[in-house]
Amino acid sequence: MGKSDRKSNENKIAEENGKKENGELNSEKPGKLTDEEMDAIDNSSQSKIVMIASMAKRLGLGLGSDLSQVEYPSSFIAPFSTLNFFSNNFANHFNVLLRANKIENEMDRLIEVFKYSTTIHKIPEDCMKIPLNAVMGETQFLNFQTPDLNSPNDLISDNYLITEQVSELPPNTATCIYNKKEGVKALFNHESKIVFQITNVKTPTTGKKYVRFDKFDEEYDIEFPVLHSRFMRGFVEYCGEGSIKSNKSKCFVSTNFIAKPLIGGNYNAYEAKVYNGIDSKPIYKISGQWDGESKITNLKTNETKPFFKNTTTNTNFNPTILNTDSSVVWGKIIQSVAEGKPINLAREKSKIMEHQKTLNWAPSQFFLNLEMGVWEPILLKD
Repeated sequence: MGKSDRKSNENKIAEENGKKENGELNSEKPGKLTDEEMDAIDNSSQSKIVMIASMAKRLGLGLGSDLSQVEYPSSFIAPFSTLNFFSNNFANHFNVLLRANKIENEMDRLIEVFKYSTTIHKIPEDCMKIPLNAVMGETQFLNFQTPDLNSPNDLISDNYLITEQVSELPPNTATCIYNKKEGVKALFNHESKIVFQITNVKTPTTGKKYVRFDKFDEEYDIEFPVLHSRFMRGFVEYCGEGSIKSNKSKCFVSTNFIAKPLIGGNYNAYEAKVYNGIDSKPIYKISGQWDGESKITNLKTNETKPFFKNTTTNTNFNPTILNTDSSVVWGKIIQSVAEGKPINLAREKSKIMEHQKTLNWAPSQFFLNLEMGVWEPILLKD
C-alpha cells in the first residue's frame, strides 16, 4: 500500500470517527411505520422504552438517524407544535432585556443579556413525547405586558412576539420578541434536527440568534447548547458549550452546560465565565442551575453574591389568532392527543397539507434578509 492510499484510509477513518462523535454516522432516511404497526404500539402494554426499541428496529434507525420528519404513534405525540415549544419561553423574561437597555456599562449590560439567555431554555415535561412538526407558514402572534424590573408595581406594554415556520426541510422556526418604542429586539432563527443517539435523542440547533439594543447600536450573538432527551434515564437536559458576544464590545461570556452524572450532581447545572476581552483570565464566574438559582463570583475579590433566581413571571399574553395560528392548524389533533385518544397522525397531517396547498401558504410574517442570511420580521422592515 502506497503513502497516498494509507493517507486516504487515515482520512476516511478520521472522518468516520468524527461522525461517530457528532452522532452523524447514519445518513439514511428512516423508514415509515404502517397504520397497523402504529395501532399495535398505541395499544401495547409494554414499557415506553421497549416500544422505542421496537420502533427503532422497524424504522431502521441507527446512530445519527434524523427523526425530524418521522411520524409517530399518537401515544408518543405531545399536544403542541414545535413552533410553540421554544418560542413562548423567549418572551417570559423579556423584561430582563428591557432593564438591560437602561444599563450604560457595557460589561454590566452583557451580564444582563446573559441573565436573559438563562431563562429561554425549555424542558419538555415528558421526555418520551415529541411535539408535532410545524408546517410551512404556521404562525403565532402575541402581544404582552411584562413587569418593570426597575419599578415592580408597573407594567411595560407594547411588547410583541411573532413566530413563524419559514421552512419544513430543514425545519426552521423564526421568532422575534420586540418593543419598538424601547428599541429592544431578540431574534431567533431556530433550525433544528432531531438526532437518534441510541440511548438518547439530541436536538442541535443552528441559525442566527441575537439580541439588539437600538440605543447602543449593539447586537449580541447567542450560541445555544444542545438539548438531549435521555429517555433511558427519564429526563431532558441541555449540554455543551455556548457563548454571548457583542458586535461592539470586547467583553464576552463563555458558558458550559453540564451533563448530569449517573451518580450525584445536579440537573440543569451550568458554569459561565465573563471576560473583558483584554485579560486572558475571566473577571467573573457565574454558576448554578439555569432553571433555579445562580450565584456570581468576582474573581479578583473572591466576593460571591446571588445572581438570579429563575421563577415564573406575571407576563400577560394576549394572542392574535390568524388562520395560520398553531391552535387553528393543529386544533383537532391537539385536542385528541390531550384527551389520550388514538389518532392517525400521517392521515390527519396529509389533510392539513392539502388544505395548505389550497391557501398557498408561504412565510408571510418574516422575510429572508439575504445580506445577513437571517429571517427578519416584516413588521420591523425599514
